Amino acid sequence: MSGGRRVVVLGRGFVGRAVDRRVRAHADHEVVALEPADDAELAGRTPAGAERLRAALDSSSSPVVINCCGRLRGTDEELLDANARWPQWLIEVLDGAAARLVHLGSASEYGDPGGPTPLTEDTPPRPTGSYGETKWAGTSSVLAARAGGADAAVVRGFNLVAEDLSPVSPLHQFRADVLALPPEGGTVTLWDPSTVRDFILLDDLARVVVAVALHEDPPDVVNACSGVGVDFGSIVRALGVATGRVVTVESLDRPGIPVVLGDPTRMRAVTGVQASMDAALLARTVLGQDGGS
Repeated sequence: MSGGRRVVVLGRGFVGRAVDRRVRAHADHEVVALEPADDAELAGRTPAGAERLRAALDSSSSPVVINCCGRLRGTDEELLDANARWPQWLIEVLDGAAARLVHLGSASEYGDPGGPTPLTEDTPPRPTGSYGETKWAGTSSVLAARAGGADAAVVRGFNLVAEDLSPVSPLHQFRADVLALPPEGGTVTLWDPSTVRDFILLDDLARVVVAVALHEDPPDVVNACSGVGVDFGSIVRALGVATGRVVTVESLDRPGIPVVLGDPTRMRAVTGVQASMDAALLARTVLGQDGGS
């Protein structure tokens, strides 16, 4: 795409910061970073907050707003407010502003796929639990706005890998458990070591988000995933290898959703991102040994 755009990145958490860095790598685009949690008018969704957001879009041709805000945990009301009502407010504020909205969705919107078949963007969402349900509510609002003519798209992020991790991530606990072992190693107990998830490096997610934001005509939803399944037991053992510890994995035999895999076909076609992943790369990144994200 020729010509620079003003890109407003909402949220200064680890995802928002990664997206900000990736946009700034495009020297011809101007970045405005806003953290609603630090702005009472934005956080309160007041008329002044709406004006502040619209003002951030001024003097730019075809501006973009990237929503990296949301909550991973909290009460049902807190999750609903952050993950569903906030993007709905953004849609209302941006109505008529000639701006594109790119919303960060979640693989949790798919729920339990019932098997190892990779999830495409056309797989019907069946979220379970407050987080997945509220994320799907937010995504649904964005997709409804798009169906009504708005310039809007959703990037559905899968399980993130980075050194700077949310405590909600199982990788955070796995790393803590392995580092708590003595230098020679020991045993780590998992709910179910055979659990398989699709992981993507934080920087790869940011690349996908920015590519969608700057695409001439992005599709409605793009999975941000590696398409590679990595089981929890392999992750813990790889963390042991990367730290020089011999780790034995024991199971509590308490399975949850066995497998969640994404299909990266559309992502690769639209963004050109080829997201590599395996247990060793994951471990090195989480430990900050890979020049990590």
